Amino acid sequence: LTRLTLCTDVNFFLATAALPVFLGKAALAAESNLVLDGDLNGGAPVSLSDDSLLSLPQTHIDTSTQWTKGFHRFSGPLLADLLSRYSAGPGDLRLAAINSYSVTVNRNLITQDAPIIANRMDGKPFSRRKKGPLWVIFPYDKSAKYQGELVFAASVWQLSQITVLGV
Repeated sequence: LTRLTLCTDVNFFLATAALPVFLGKAALAAESNLVLDGDLNGGAPVSLSDDSLLSLPQTHIDTSTQWTKGFHRFSGPLLADLLSRYSAGPGDLRLAAINSYSVTVNRNLITQDAPIIANRMDGKPFSRRKKGPLWVIFPYDKSAKYQGELVFAASVWQLSQITVLGV
């Protein structure tokens, strides 16, 4: 009985582990829910799907990163646009990742040019294995101001939550 149970458990694991491969884009999009909470005008947390993020104006950044090989085109909404759309207060942000990494980001780092919440890399959704499905991306190659430790720390991959802190 133990051998049969182990075999069944292994088969179940293999089948469910392969599921995202078979579902492709739909599986990646389903993974990309982002929670926006904290100091919002409406008060209640907002859960943003991939479609919600795609409904915002899209921006692209062509850049290399210290975490990937070569240049890539990252695209998604500007973080500033997302905050504006949901009437976020002026406080700093706490960005949190799926793996429990979190960082508090000074609001001055968020501009009308950068960063974006990338949900596409080279035109396609990207998986957790490739630092997705959501990644805070700056134009690292554009200026030395995007090559410091504060920017690198704010470049949260596998982004899952943005909390707008009170002032």
